[in-house]
Amino acid sequence: MIAHTSPIEHTVLIAVGCAALGIYGLGWLRRRDASVVRLAAWAGAIVVTLLATTPLVEGWAERSFTGHMGQHLAFIVIAAPLFVVAQPVRTIRELFDVRIRPTERRLVRWWHRRGVLVAPLFFLGVLYVTHLTAIYDIALGNRFVHDAEHIGYLAGAVALWAAVQTPGRQLGASRIGVAMAVIGGTALLGVVLLSANEPLVPTYAASLGAEEALDDQRRAASFMWAGGMGLTLPLLLASVWIWASTEERLARRAESLTDRPPSGTLRQPQQTAGPSPG
Repeated sequence: MIAHTSPIEHTVLIAVGCAALGIYGLGWLRRRDASVVRLAAWAGAIVVTLLATTPLVEGWAERSFTGHMGQHLAFIVIAAPLFVVAQPVRTIRELFDVRIRPTERRLVRWWHRRGVLVAPLFFLGVLYVTHLTAIYDIALGNRFVHDAEHIGYLAGAVALWAAVQTPGRQLGASRIGVAMAVIGGTALLGVVLLSANEPLVPTYAASLGAEEALDDQRRAASFMWAGGMGLTLPLLLASVWIWASTEERLARRAESLTDRPPSGTLRQPQQTAGPSPG
């Protein structure tokens, strides 16, 4: 049996999700720039995560490659961007009044420089390692491997969205590169799964039969291809929008600086025309 097929275990997960929602809500109330959108994003991410781990969905994932793929896409395509929009780290920091340490500042600067390279490599690495090795099959019978697999998918997708949102004008082209790399990587993996001549997951082959398992695998590959586009198209649009917004903001700032008088000079007051003497 894979993870959380027991109603008791799922009840515990619901309790943890409610606690996470409550803690975030307290931090949200203390934020100076509290946004209803961020609160809704956090609630939506928690709900999607809980729905994707219900006994019904877990059972579907245990019986079918397509079901397992759908479960993963829920984490990658829906939950991950909602988590990024919610900004939970910043919100929890404000709740407990935690200051950023010098080590964390260096880590943030490193992420701003390297995140656009590390994020797609990490995400695609998790996808390829789990789908093309025995890990996928092991996860069907080991709850801890199953949970680690889900955490890996969610963390990789969160890293992608965080990399796209990294500030900086010089990263505009790199953000678009992230989306293009994910498009190519997920499409190639989909082709590998779709063109395989035998089932890649022995557990499904044993339970469904070789022919049905192969058909199921091909449906899962098509599902993954479509889901990958569902992830990468918003990534690409967000990258272009952030790049354009940055350029517009810089242009407005340059215009405002041009309109100011030079430093050290005073603007001469305008003289009004008065009656001519005599």
